[in-house]
Amino acid sequence: FSKIFIFTGLAATAVAFDCNGHYFSFFNRGGNAMSYQRLDPALYPGTESPHLHSFDGGNALSASTDFAETQTSTCSTARIKTDKSLYWRPSLFWNGNGTGFHRVPEKSTKIYYKSGDGDQWANVTGFPENFNMMAGRPLKRSESDDPAGVRWGCHNPDGGSAAIFSNGFPKGFTSCDYGFASEITFPSCWNGKLLDPKNPNAHMAYPNGGGGVGIENCPSTHRAARFPTIFIEFWYDVSPFNGQYGANDTPWVISNGDPTGFGFHADFLNGWEKGVLEKAISEKGGCNCGCGCGQTEMEQCFGAENVNKDTDGDFESCAAMTAMDTDATPVLGELPGCNPLQSGPADATVITGPNCDTTASPLPDGNEALTSSYTSKTSSENPSTRLSLS
Repeated sequence: FSKIFIFTGLAATAVAFDCNGHYFSFFNRGGNAMSYQRLDPALYPGTESPHLHSFDGGNALSASTDFAETQTSTCSTARIKTDKSLYWRPSLFWNGNGTGFHRVPEKSTKIYYKSGDGDQWANVTGFPENFNMMAGRPLKRSESDDPAGVRWGCHNPDGGSAAIFSNGFPKGFTSCDYGFASEITFPSCWNGKLLDPKNPNAHMAYPNGGGGVGIENCPSTHRAARFPTIFIEFWYDVSPFNGQYGANDTPWVISNGDPTGFGFHADFLNGWEKGVLEKAISEKGGCNCGCGCGQTEMEQCFGAENVNKDTDGDFESCAAMTAMDTDATPVLGELPGCNPLQSGPADATVITGPNCDTTASPLPDGNEALTSSYTSKTSSENPSTRLSLS
């Protein structure tokens, strides 16, 4: 695909901002994510995550990555070299014709940092060391209030000009000529505590839009600091599956076993080099190129030496050390981990237990459909433990 096409087109689709005011945006490296691994340094530090994630950012990725480790990154798939943060989300699969779970190729990821309320600077501060947060609820399986603003969209469906949007997976198309996308907004009001893996959303809250500015717009329980709002668009290339599903089908599955799309979520682990983000989000002299930030604007904001170019070798080849080879296999017989499809509408459960596979099984030669083995994994002889993150 054309990088110019993506750069000019994605900016026009941003719905969270009006392209003016106190914020900047950048594209991560185009194409597939930096790494696909069943890791989650925020919710499952030091161990395996229950489901597969797609990672971007600094390449110092491990099961227990902290701020100090991010700073050892030798490259980053973020546009800004000094942004060694980790950005991750569950991987998206196509499961439309009984031939297995096909990982959907990524097109691009665009990240926005907003430091204002309307046209007024929100007196935001940079993130502390070892700070991480999550947006969205992985176990969600139905329509409900969603401050994270999770939304999916098919752009130019079947060649039409109007996009089709839905909070869950949308219907009404058999191709998305311009791309299939998800979007999510992170909270920005902090209570001064670090993330608790048992209650990962508690330390952060969303501004209440009460008409104030900055910390005044935060709930009284979350006024330790106001951070910039991070908004991310994840764009996918669904063209390999054109014509292989009907307009009333939703053949998409998130790696946590979610066939609804409501359980989409994303995580952020701060890895910005000290002082860089603080300068970019400052009231005077900050980076305010909005949703149309291109290479020139990024170089003006951060210095040419600190901005990745598409032709830079380190940028093109940046990859994390692979911990679980089969997690990156494009076509799988089952989702990595123990993730049977759970359609809701009740919240899903996380299934763990001694017989859960540590890695997923690639499809055998011939790409035959496989029968799920989840029944045997959760038999009465080996009862599984069901946990809730809500």
